[in-house]
Amino acid sequence: VDFSDPAIQEQMVTYVDELVTIPAITKPPVSVLVMANNSTSLQQQLQNATFEQQLQVFLSSPVNHKLYRDEMVLDENGVMLASRTQVSLEGVDQLVVTQQIAALEDQRAVSARQPVNQGGDDWAFFTFATQYYLYEFFARTGYEVAYMTILGVIAISVVTFLFVPHWTAVMFVAPLICMLYIDLLGVLQFSGLHINGVIFVSLVMSIGLLVDFLLHVLLRYYECSAGDRDTKVKETLRTMGSSILVGALSTFLGVMPLAFSTSSVFNAIFTCFLALVTLGAAHGLILLPVLLSIFGPKVSTRT
Repeated sequence: VDFSDPAIQEQMVTYVDELVTIPAITKPPVSVLVMANNSTSLQQQLQNATFEQQLQVFLSSPVNHKLYRDEMVLDENGVMLASRTQVSLEGVDQLVVTQQIAALEDQRAVSARQPVNQGGDDWAFFTFATQYYLYEFFARTGYEVAYMTILGVIAISVVTFLFVPHWTAVMFVAPLICMLYIDLLGVLQFSGLHINGVIFVSLVMSIGLLVDFLLHVLLRYYECSAGDRDTKVKETLRTMGSSILVGALSTFLGVMPLAFSTSSVFNAIFTCFLALVTLGAAHGLILLPVLLSIFGPKVSTRT
């Protein structure tokens, strides 16, 4: 933008005034460069000087140079390329996610309606803070978790339909994976864990890990040559149940040391894996066999 344009300077002041009206910003900035420049008698003394000349005279004062030199970017000719004004997000409780998301959306709405930002992808007026990365993560988490869950269930259903030797397998896998995922979210909520970067990655990985408990049982069930459902389920649990149980126990023992860690990150990972193993084994060794004994097909196939 052309900082020497009076219209741009007026928009800068208006932009800051609108920013301080959002709940996240409780105090106006200590100073705004363009406001300070206009509030001095320099423009009366240098009425015929260019904006750049006035700026150089303004910065020649040691006090002004100390206050404002770090708030702007000048090229080798003294032309202002960028400037900033610092405000404080004192109205945001860093422990309340809804306030953080509201602060991000409010400042974005103020920036979006500025005339100088209209009609372009790169905004000339915008705010930035390092905590915006975290705020954006919280704002997108709900959508991303739902998106990754739907994609994961669809992918597992397609792979199951293509590679498991009977089409009915997908009728068991898809509902049980959804049920397992909901149960896992409930356990995390009951444990007092909220979704952060670590929990998000664990949830994404959990879909691929949970399906193992189901597919091993299903594959063995379809391979059993016994005629009736009850016999096939008993044979499945006799031959495959112990292996699944040992796998669950070994996974549990593998993450057990994390339970004694003083790090909240490691404790969160332990809780996720504990819930994953417990729920996966329970659904795979208890619920799924019951469903197969009632609704399972009587066919026998070989992989």
